[in-house]
Amino acid sequence: MLLILAPSKTQKYIERDFSLYTQPILLGKSLLLADRLKTLDKTELAQLMKISEKLTNETYQRIHSFQPPLSIENSRQAIFTFQGDAYSQMNPKEYSEEELLYTQDHLHILSGLYGILRPLDLMFPYRLEMGLKLVTPEAKNLYHYWGDSPTDVINSSLAKTNSRRLINLASTEYVKVVNREKLQGEIVTIIFRQEKNGFYKTIPIYAKKARGLMTHFAIVNQIAKAEDLKSFNLDGYSYREDESTGDIWVFKKKE
Repeated sequence: MLLILAPSKTQKYIERDFSLYTQPILLGKSLLLADRLKTLDKTELAQLMKISEKLTNETYQRIHSFQPPLSIENSRQAIFTFQGDAYSQMNPKEYSEEELLYTQDHLHILSGLYGILRPLDLMFPYRLEMGLKLVTPEAKNLYHYWGDSPTDVINSSLAKTNSRRLINLASTEYVKVVNREKLQGEIVTIIFRQEKNGFYKTIPIYAKKARGLMTHFAIVNQIAKAEDLKSFNLDGYSYREDESTGDIWVFKKKE
């Protein structure tokens, strides 16, 4: 079983003394993409990303600070860098070495700049959403640029697990980079619905947090089989078999 998550725009290194790390598998393509971004001035960057002057200055600085090689001195592992709604529900600062090694084998993070990251992969903070129409000499947008590379990484990781099930906890924008026709496994999408005023619906902010909670649940319980995720019950959620199918699993939470 392998979990996939979307990244978060909020990125800040947390203090954690953990010396084990790996290099991003698709780093070569990341460096080429960073070089392309470095050709953009601040006005072009703001127009591309539709961001404020403050965010433009921060993004510009990050892009021009992205210099290889990645080391523990100039970057940090992905699991210690991503923050935001989903990642706030995890506790990487307190995870044991065994739990962190579990994440490396069972969790991958999709990324506009890195294609795909394992939790212990080193990374520089960045801002580059997968859905942006960044044109490169090789491609018309980021989906085209990354092509089947993220899917190839996922297939390789699935082959090392006991279950060829890919658990989709990512957003629609990011899961689109996975080529389902070439995926050597079964993809299961998790849907979280919350009750409000007597009706159940997916509320984005709560759904993001629930994705993080389920990831945390998998980590601390060292879950290897996808079916065991159906016992997820944090924050009042419960699996609804009557509303689920083979490739869509629904979890609900009462108001």
